[in-house]
Amino acid sequence: MMGGVGDLVNLFPTLDALSERIAVDLGTGGGAYAALAREDPHVGTVYAPFVYKPIRRAHRRLIERVLAPVYERVILLDEPDSAWQTRPAHMSAVYAARCGCPPPPRGRVYLSAEGRGRAEAFLRRHGLRDFIYVVQIVRRDRPARSWPLAHYRELLRGLRSRFEAPVVVHTVGSDEKEVPADCAHVAQADILTVAGLIERAALYVGPDTGPTHIAAALGVPTVSIHLGFPPEICRALGDTVALVRQERPFDDPAKTSPAAVLAAAEAIAPGRLRREARAADCR
Repeated sequence: MMGGVGDLVNLFPTLDALSERIAVDLGTGGGAYAALAREDPHVGTVYAPFVYKPIRRAHRRLIERVLAPVYERVILLDEPDSAWQTRPAHMSAVYAARCGCPPPPRGRVYLSAEGRGRAEAFLRRHGLRDFIYVVQIVRRDRPARSWPLAHYRELLRGLRSRFEAPVVVHTVGSDEKEVPADCAHVAQADILTVAGLIERAALYVGPDTGPTHIAAALGVPTVSIHLGFPPEICRALGDTVALVRQERPFDDPAKTSPAAVLAAAEAIAPGRLRREARAADCR
């Protein structure tokens, strides 16, 4: 499985279930993919970065020919073409079916003690607790999946006016790094530190990207701003997720309003975060 961080998070429950019947090794990408995979105690050897691309037909044949003498079963979870964009099932259910396992209700992620320690150090340094974690990802090479920077600005103003909690803004991988001065800023961090921060958040808001799937898997109240592909095939899963979806896949991202995201945040956020709740406590 090369995929992305969200794909891995949605795959881990299936690998864990499969490991109850047979030993499981995994080939995946380097960096964040390898770091997450190596924390799953149900996976044996992690081959990363796995240099062959299963989406290429010749590479698929090569992978199967090389690995077949070594392994009882080789499962290629990456799609061979773009037909996955029109399939009716969520990616987690597709992975589970290929592995002969039931579809999971949500993803799974394993954190490291080191990542949690780095997250704790960041929170202590900024004096943070009961905070809102916002992922601001603007990528000029992916305009159909990027919320406008002005929308993020309006979102941040709205969160600060509606909630007493401080806001942490994550811009790792974004082309737009600037954040308001009254927000704590995560400009660079490894994926396990990010997961450790998200685990401690009282509310998470972000687009359909890896950290959003991590938040959902950890059971953090999550607002997912879903842009691009149909959410039925790749949305963040879980009963703590509020989905803000487009009227049609790949609509103009600007049509998804900050007001809709703020309404979802108000609906799912813990009551203790609200300004009116704090005011009532003081009376």
